[in-house]
Amino acid sequence: MVRYAETPRSGRAQGDSGLGDIRRPIRCLRVLLVVLTVFQRFVIPGTPVSVAVPAVCAILLVLGLQGNVVLDRARSILYLVAVTACGAACVIFTVSTGLSFSLTSLGLLVVVYTPYCFSMSPRARRLFPDVLEYFQKIMVIIAPVCLAQFAAQFVGWQFRDLLDFLPENMLAHNFNTSYTLYYGSSIYKSNGIIFLEPSFASQLLALAIIIQLVLGGRRGRILLFVAALLTTFSGTGMILLVTGLLVLAVRRGGRWLWRMVVTVALAAIVLGGLVGGTEAAGRFLSRATELSEQGSSGNSRFVAPYEVVFGALSTDPAAMLVGRGAGSLTSDLEYFSATDIAASYPALPKLLGEYGMPATMTFLMFLLTVFFLRVRSITLAVMVCMLFFFLSGALLEPQIVYLSWLLTALFAGNLAVGANRHTSDALP
Repeated sequence: MVRYAETPRSGRAQGDSGLGDIRRPIRCLRVLLVVLTVFQRFVIPGTPVSVAVPAVCAILLVLGLQGNVVLDRARSILYLVAVTACGAACVIFTVSTGLSFSLTSLGLLVVVYTPYCFSMSPRARRLFPDVLEYFQKIMVIIAPVCLAQFAAQFVGWQFRDLLDFLPENMLAHNFNTSYTLYYGSSIYKSNGIIFLEPSFASQLLALAIIIQLVLGGRRGRILLFVAALLTTFSGTGMILLVTGLLVLAVRRGGRWLWRMVVTVALAAIVLGGLVGGTEAAGRFLSRATELSEQGSSGNSRFVAPYEVVFGALSTDPAAMLVGRGAGSLTSDLEYFSATDIAASYPALPKLLGEYGMPATMTFLMFLLTVFFLRVRSITLAVMVCMLFFFLSGALLEPQIVYLSWLLTALFAGNLAVGANRHTSDALP
């Protein structure tokens, strides 16, 4: 297996004069990673818009001026068709019903997905392993923070949001940033201080575990990430981890999967006893039954959104075709919440409820092209797909939207002619 940790840091080290100074694009990409992780909770002051939106636009501009990004023609055409279909659905809905839609929500959809039209230039695509390694370094710093945040509660520290000293208009709201293991508990789940929710922490830690397996080497990091993942007590991270392990098993064989399952299980048992204790572990396992419990976190994430949207649209053919307008899932509560079911909407039911079936299928085609066409790692592409479509409300969450792009389409395409064998091989 190619060990990408051995990838040369620059073309100069290999005497590759065609690559030029690679330090400038790698700096931009590192800033992008920091924005999507460390500054995940920050918004443009006075607005609900994540700082990731202007940051990504600025980084793309700099990379473009350097000649390190290119416009992908096929993706751009699909993007234009998809956003045009969404806009047309909103206009048809307004004309036919006389009701308005959220121009802000539609505009955010258009702006947030514009970067999906771009990818790194062929000469810069070899930086993908370096970008993955930098993400790992960030998570190596964050994982001990998760462990310390959780462990400190057992030695007398009263949990509090350590970013609450900042002005309220600088931080994102409407997220479950801090909440206890279960009702009545005094112990809070870890969110690493900087993540929007414990579930976000768990998802990125799961990605870090699989990325380390893809890169190879440094197996001690995996134990650190597993331990930190357990402190989040989030099922979405575990689902994402299992998804990545299954894809790697298909690509590497059943024997590899058996060794990995035994290793992860033993690590979880040992580390679970250290960080959670038997009562907390029991509470974690009990979440497996949440899907059938109305109002539970699992039900509101994986079942209720589909019940609400399909239940509302099934008796309304017009809405099935054009939706109920951008932003309607949260504003038109009389239409979508008549059953009083608590729901947290992933990308597909949100698209369907607001823009209708034709626009949803068009946007889905665009997204699948972005996530799978000529990507460097099929394993990460499948994980991104699981994260984006099922485990998060990702449609208008820039942090997840841009991280998904970074791990797939940003580095998609053929590498430059003459790239060395370490960088020309595809990642698993």
